[in-house]
Formats: sequence, C-alpha cells, structure tokens
Amino acid sequence: MDVIIVSKTHMHTASCVGGVLANGRSVRLLDSNGHNQGIDTPLNIGDVWIIEFEERAHRRPPHIEDVLVTSMSFKFAFSSISKMVDHLKEKSKIKIWEGSPDILFDGKIQWTSGGSGYISETGEMPDNSIGFWIPDKDLTRKDYEDKVKFTYASDKIELVAGFVSTKVRRVWRTIPYVGFQTPVDSIPAGTLVRVSLARWWTPNEDEERCYLQLSGWYI
Repeated sequence: MDVIIVSKTHMHTASCVGGVLANGRSVRLLDSNGHNQGIDTPLNIGDVWIIEFEERAHRRPPHIEDVLVTSMSFKFAFSSISKMVDHLKEKSKIKIWEGSPDILFDGKIQWTSGGSGYISETGEMPDNSIGFWIPDKDLTRKDYEDKVKFTYASDKIELVAGFVSTKVRRVWRTIPYVGFQTPVDSIPAGTLVRVSLARWWTPNEDEERCYLQLSGWYI
C-alpha cells in the first residue's frame, strides 16, 4: 500500500516517522521488530513509499497508529510540499483541526499552569495520538533551556493574585518542537502543521502523561 511520509521527529538516537496511507489513515512506521526507524532512515517528508505492514499488537491508547513495516520500496517524491498538502486535503481527505490549541484532539487536552498540553488517564482519552492543525494565530518561537518551543497567545485571560493586588494576564499555550526541519522564528496563522502526543512517561508528576508536541509544518 502507498504511504505518504508526513513527519519525521527526533526520538533519542532514532527517528519517529509518520505517514498517511492511501485510504487516509494515519500511521506511525515502526520497523518489523517494533522499534522506531534509525536516525539515518531514507524515509523523508514528501516521499511516497510502497509498504507492507502488520498491525502492532498490544497498542496502548492513544497511540493506536503503530504498524510494523515488513517491506518497503520507494515510489516517488512530491515535487513540492504544497502539492503534497493539496493531495492530503483533496485525495486523502485528512481530518484537520482549525482554531486555537484548545480544540486539538477534540478538546481533550489538559493544560499545566505553564501552558504545556497533555493527556492522562485521569482525564478524557482522545481517539488517536497524531493529527493535523491549522492555527488561527501565529505560532511564535520561544526557546527554553535549549529546547525549541512555539507559543500561542490565547484569547483567554486569568487572574493572578499578587502581594499587593490581583493582576490580569493572558493565557499562553506552549508546544515543544521535535521535528527535523530547521526551526523558524514564526509559523504564520493558516499554516497546516502536524501535532502529536508523546509516548507515556512520568516526568515530575505522580501520574503518567502524554505531552503535546509539534512535529512539523508545511510551507
């Protein structure tokens, strides 16, 4: 079956590669042993490959897209990213969220006080872990501790109690970037981007979480 490579993200010493099948289904392309692709994988965004695969057993939601690739051969590459996007929208008919980050994954994302998005088993579980999004505002790069992140200025405001008075401040959403593309200073509103939920892990909290991340954009 044909698969369009739509994302390639860093996973320690490996690459997490995402694709869209001819029927519009989103998949995460693992090797036949269930591991991520190598850091030097020939799979690149905009390529179309012919693959054979098996469903991965014991998939833990929301990461239901994992497939085990048993064989693959290069077919062709789109002449431009815009042509690939047109194909995804018109032929594959991918689902696209439009608006603020609050609507991502059908509104089931929870947010920390610092603006990071995540899901947990104590909240609502989305049906999948990857998707496409068209933000209604610019995403602005703001690095933190050598990590590339993009921020979104929400229309929401919150009250913050101080020693003397209570202040009003705008709510920000912050999404870390994990792709291979060279980071830009700003991703314009109206740009198609790809978002995903990281694998389950327990950072400093008592519960496991899957954090929202930005996989890439299509300009």
